[in-house]
Formats: sequence, C-alpha cells, structure tokens
Amino acid sequence: MTKKSTYARFGIAAGVLLAIAGATTAASAAAGWSYTGPTGPSHWASIDASYAKCADGSAQSPINLTSSVKRPLTNLGFGYVAGEAGIFNNGHTVEAEPLGTNTSTVTIDNKAYSFLQVHFHAPSEHEVNGLHYPVEVHFVNKATDGSLAVVGVFIKRGKANEDWQPFIEKMLTATANAEDTKVELDWAKLLPSNPITLRYNGSLTTPGCAEGVKWNVMTTPIEMSDAQIATFLEAYSGNNRPVQPLHGRVVQLDSTVNK
Repeated sequence: MTKKSTYARFGIAAGVLLAIAGATTAASAAAGWSYTGPTGPSHWASIDASYAKCADGSAQSPINLTSSVKRPLTNLGFGYVAGEAGIFNNGHTVEAEPLGTNTSTVTIDNKAYSFLQVHFHAPSEHEVNGLHYPVEVHFVNKATDGSLAVVGVFIKRGKANEDWQPFIEKMLTATANAEDTKVELDWAKLLPSNPITLRYNGSLTTPGCAEGVKWNVMTTPIEMSDAQIATFLEAYSGNNRPVQPLHGRVVQLDSTVNK
C-alpha cells in the first residue's frame, strides 16, 4: 500500500496546531536530567550509563507523524473504569494514577495492559507534519510480561472539558506524593470518542529512553478551553523531548470502522 498523508482524511487542519519554540519549564525539574541546558535532551546519554539509549537507540520516541500505512487493525479495547486517583508532581510533569482496587486495562493486538498513570507534555512531544499541539497526554499501560504500551492524546483549543477539570484544578498544588491529592476521575471519559490510532514501535520519551514501547497515538484530539490549557502551561511548559529519527520504522494507521 502507498503511504498517505497523516490526519488529512480526518479533517485535522494545520491551523489547530501550534509551532511552539523556546518554552521553559515553569517548575524546577528533579535532579539529574532536564529539558534545557547541560542536562537537556542532547546530553541525557552522558548523565548516566543507563541512559545510553537516549543517544544510540534506533527506535526512539517521539517522532514527526508525517505519513502512515493503512492497516485493518483492531481498535484499542479500553476497559478503563472510574475511581479514585492520586495526583502528584514528579519534577518533570504532573501525573495522575489510579488508587482504588479496580483495575483499568487496554487491549492492543489481543494483549491486555494494565493502566498505570497519565501525564502530560507541553507542547506535544509528537509532531504532526512538523507542528505541535499545545499539550499531549500519555496514558501509560503495562502488561504482565513487563512490556509497555502508551496511548497518546493531543489537546487542542476549544470548549471546556469537564471530565478533565478535577485533574486540572489540582495541578498547581500537587505535591510529590500521590496520596496527598486525591480526586475522582472517570478515566474512559478522558479519551477521545473516536478510537482510530496511529501505531509504531518506539521508546520512553524520558531517560533512560528504553525501547520496545508500543505507541498508539489517537488521531482525534480532545478539546480544552484556553484557561484549562493555560493551567497546563503554568505547571510545565517546554517539557517535551525533540522528535527523533524514524530509522525506517513504519507508522500504521488503524483503518477499522469505529466500534
């Protein structure tokens, strides 16, 4: 099959994307590595031997999503359930993790992954035709064999998002301890309703940049108001790793009719 222009068929215009440059973090990063200066991304591999993949890896993330190959893939099977969440600031971003006993899962290629946490990067780490969205959130999931799958969701400017508001309200006051800041979140409602994804094999986007991560970037962004996005940027701005070489990897577009 020939490669197609990513997102064009979904009516996502470049006008909803932002080219953001020169951003700086709004909060001090944890010791060891950062997103700027001598401990920034171009220096991660020299900070610690365990970060070597950040420089010599062949399947690194994020990437510029410019083309894809259409495949009859099965939609991701989300089994995310509502429950108590703990919100915390890890020095590089703000995260939310489930605290209750109910287990949320996502099934990808007939393999189940348990949901671990969601965090954000501003601007987006993945680019679309060389441009950024204001924010990208990552839902991190782990299988019983230890393998990871991340679901990436872009945020664009639009109407206020009530489902995300409990998280947003606590972002600026969250401590380093998830038990200090608890809210109720319906994890499934934090996702776009359209399940179509772009998929590729990549890595973690923070040190040590471990590879073998299954990336699933949703083609439909979620909307948030200007005020909500501004809160993300007040918490952290510029906490995005630059895009990495594709090195021959193929980005697959899920072409399955919505279920």
